[in-house]
Parts: sequence; C-alpha cells; structure tokens
Amino acid sequence: MDKIKILALGGLDEDGKDLYIIEINDDIFVIGAGFKYPTKNTPGIDFIIANFDYLKNNKDRVKAYILPKGKENSFGALPYIIQEVPAPVYCTKLTSIYLDLFTKFRQIKYEYDYHFVSLPAELEIADHKMIFFSTCASMPSTFGICIKTDLGNIVYSGDFIVEYANNKYFKLDLNTLGKISENPTCVLLGESVCATKPGYCSPSHKIYNHLESQFKSAPGRIFVALSSDNLYHIDEVFRACAEHNKKICLYDDTSKWIYNLKKYEENPYFNSKNIVPIEDILRIKDQDLVILLSDSGDKIYDKISLLANGENEEKQVRLGENDTFFIGCPANDNNEVIATSTIDEVYKSGCHVYYLTRKSLGKMHAYEEDIKMLLSLLKPKYYFPIEGYYVNLLENAKLAYDMRIGLTHRNIFLLDNGHSLLIDEKGASVDFNTSGNVPFGEVMIDGIGVGDVVNEIISERTRLSEDGVAVFGLAISSKERKIIAGPDVQMRGFLFLKDKEADIMLKEMTNIFITMVEKWLETTKDFDTKKIEEQITTTIAKYLLRGSNRNPVVKPNIIVIE
Repeated sequence: MDKIKILALGGLDEDGKDLYIIEINDDIFVIGAGFKYPTKNTPGIDFIIANFDYLKNNKDRVKAYILPKGKENSFGALPYIIQEVPAPVYCTKLTSIYLDLFTKFRQIKYEYDYHFVSLPAELEIADHKMIFFSTCASMPSTFGICIKTDLGNIVYSGDFIVEYANNKYFKLDLNTLGKISENPTCVLLGESVCATKPGYCSPSHKIYNHLESQFKSAPGRIFVALSSDNLYHIDEVFRACAEHNKKICLYDDTSKWIYNLKKYEENPYFNSKNIVPIEDILRIKDQDLVILLSDSGDKIYDKISLLANGENEEKQVRLGENDTFFIGCPANDNNEVIATSTIDEVYKSGCHVYYLTRKSLGKMHAYEEDIKMLLSLLKPKYYFPIEGYYVNLLENAKLAYDMRIGLTHRNIFLLDNGHSLLIDEKGASVDFNTSGNVPFGEVMIDGIGVGDVVNEIISERTRLSEDGVAVFGLAISSKERKIIAGPDVQMRGFLFLKDKEADIMLKEMTNIFITMVEKWLETTKDFDTKKIEEQITTTIAKYLLRGSNRNPVVKPNIIVIE
C-alpha cells in the first residue's frame, strides 16, 4: 500500500508564498512555487519565497513541478528553486508564456523542461496517474489536480469558484470532478482565501456591469486600469468594447503583450479591428475610445500615478475633465497605502473617477458555498485546508465540520508550514516537525540575489526610511599620521530639527569624528579603519539618540592615502 506525506513549505497562515509538497512513497511532487509581496517591514525587497532546503536535501526524489495557474506570484519562486533542484514542469501553454517572461525579466537564464497540459487531461507522471481538471479563476486555464493512490484520490482544489460560464478558459469542470467523485477521495486540499465570506463568489467578482454603466454615461474617453494577472477582467473589457462598438487602445508594452498570448486566438472579442495604436487615438472620437492600462502588484499604481500627474512617457495621452478613469484593481493588505495615495491623485486630475473597492469587487476565490459544493461532491476521508491566514484556514475547517459529512476534529487538519500530514493504511497522523527534519521559513529576493538579505539589512533599511542617514568622510596620510582632507559631514532624512539645532548637532558630530580619528592616529600602530569606523558609528549613534531621539544610519568612511 502507498504511503503518503503532504506538507507546505509556504502558503499556510500567510498571503501567498504557496509551495505544497505531495510525497507518494519515495516520489515528491511540488504543487505551485509562489512568492509573497513585501510589506512596509521589508523595505527594498522584491518578494519573499519559501525556504526550499527540504527540496535541495531530497532533490533526487523530486519528480515534477506542477503549476496550476499562470500568476507570477504563484510560480515566481520556481526560477530560483529549479536551478538547484531540476525537474520537469507541468503546466498549460499560457502559464509557460508567463513563466518565460517572468524568468527573462528577472535576468535568469534557464531552459525549462515543459510538459504542457491540455485540459482536461489524464497523465502518468513517474508511474502515478493524475487527472487535471479546469477551474474558474482570475487566470484562464487554471486547474486542480487529482492523484490516484492505493488509499484513494489526493485532490488539490486549486483556486476555484462555481460559475457556469460559456467561456471554456474560465470554467469549473464539473463533469471531470463528477467522474473523480466516483472513486473515494482520501484527502482534499481545499483553498481558504475567502472562506470567511458567505454565499457564492459569483457574480461579485465581475466588472462587466460596472463597465457597462460607464460606457453608457461617460462623456468622453474611458481609461481602465486592471491587474495584468487578472485576465478574467481583461477579457470582460474586450467583450464590453466589442458589444458597445468601442475602440480599445493598449496603453503600453505591458498592456500590449496581453493581446499576443496564444490563448486569445479563438476569442472572437479580440478582433484586431477593435484595437487602435496609441499613435492614432486622436483620430478616434473620445466617446468611442477605451484605453487599457495593466500591470502587476504595485506597478499598476505607479503607472496610474504618473498618468494622473501628467508625468507619463506617453505624451499623447493626457487626462482631461471629460475623461473617466475606471479603476478595477482594488488594493490588498500590502499596498493599501500606495493605492489610496494614487486614487487621491486621480481625483485631483479633475477627471471622473469610478473606483471598485474590495467591498464592491470580490476576489476570485471560493466563498463558503463554493467550498461546501466541492466538499459535498468529493466527501473526502481527510480534509486539509490550505492557502490563507489562520482565520481563513480555521473558517474553512469549521465549514467542513458543520456539513456533517463525516469530517470532525479527528480528520480535519489545520497545520503550519513545515508540519507534515502522514497517511497510510492504518490512518492519518501529524508530524509536527519536532525533529526539525523539514527546514522552513522565508528567503528574501532582492534584485537577482537569493537569500542575501538578512535581518540586519532589513533593520538598516527601516532606519533609513524612518530616521535618515549621517555620512562622514575624511582622508588620512599613513606616513604623516594626520588628517589631510576633510572632514565632510552630510545629514539626510532628519526631521523636526530647527536650523539652529541642526547646526549645533552638525558641529558636535564633526568634533566627535575628528577627535576620535586624531586619537586613533596617535595611539594605533596599524591602519585597520574598520575598527575605528565601528567605534565612531557607536559613539555618534548614541549622541544622536540622546540629542534628537532618533536612530539614523551612521556611515563613517576613512580613506588611507600612502
């Protein structure tokens, strides 16, 4: 009989960083390899991925990476992991396009061993039979997975909502799920992001009706700003434009490449006759024109802000009082501050603003009734809530318990990253990683560096943003043992200091700097500048903390000239 081990290196009790591992006997399958966006407590960080030492320690057992969706925050860790732990990648063609673009953008050179999944599909990977079924999510061709074992099916729900749409790219494949349910489900890994929300997600996730109301009432051009990783919404924009005889302009390169994705070849709404280049928009009546802006993460707000302030590179596009700005990318917990500031700037531009908030536009993740539908269909022997903060995981578990389908505190498992769910013919148990055999945690990605950013650097960046920096410099002669140039002292980022107070502090810091260097020159026999610079840093930092109640970064620099 098979022995099963399921664990998460990321994705539990957090937003993003999903990385789930399913082990069947000696084979390891990795589902997702995501990242999470930085917060205000991690300045200068591009994103954060899961510690993948466990995969490195078991690299010979890793048989495949399975990428269920084409969002960069769902596969963004893979370019860093796969270089050290190579294995085939199973995904749709669309996801591969996104992954290649992301990899190139991050200046990483790697040729992926792709195995494309055409949904629905039944594949055999490392002698294990798997069924891939499409789900309805913000990206087209998102899928869930069923892995057949001697103990029953292991089902990973993927991101999903219940929607009976005609668009084959955004559709929950109930037919395939029905066939899967004909055999026992050993364990279900079900998403929890929106488990606290009552009812079904659909139709709260749609923007079409909001767009239509603006198409009917807008006096001039309509600017539409959307997240580039929500192609469901972008598809709605093209459909609305086609049905209301609107011309659409793709604002910049980030927006243009969306149209070139092969996924759209069969979409009747993506008619090239409806698209006009930005150079020709002045030839189109304002009432007939829609301008689409798209980008990922915070970058969409940067783009909106530049346009609102008239600082955008596309000089032929300027906001006017007859324009309408439709913002369909609500802020999340990590970028609420920048989003609020950006929207305020759009209002100041004088144009009409239509902003969809998180309350008016639902996330495309399973709500309570969506989750109940999947549970009632599959009736799993064990349930493992995944994806989301603890409150979401807990609410998901409560939903399963309240359904009275045999799921109780004995077979619903709320785990943390690093904990393992072990299943064999005797039953299920949890390894709470007390032996520490599963390393887990976070790895910071800064530029093209992986894990180079440590807590000390994060702390220094935080101090820079809050308290500023004081920089000191001079040159000494090793032969004459004296200062021959300087000192030069610069302060940046100090707040609430009057000119007189600043002048006094500047003079005192300069005196401390000179005195310590001169004493060092009189008493030292070597010229190890690192030691004296550390002493200067400590002394001046203490003085500034007493004098201004601030803790800036202090950077002395002593140059030795022969």
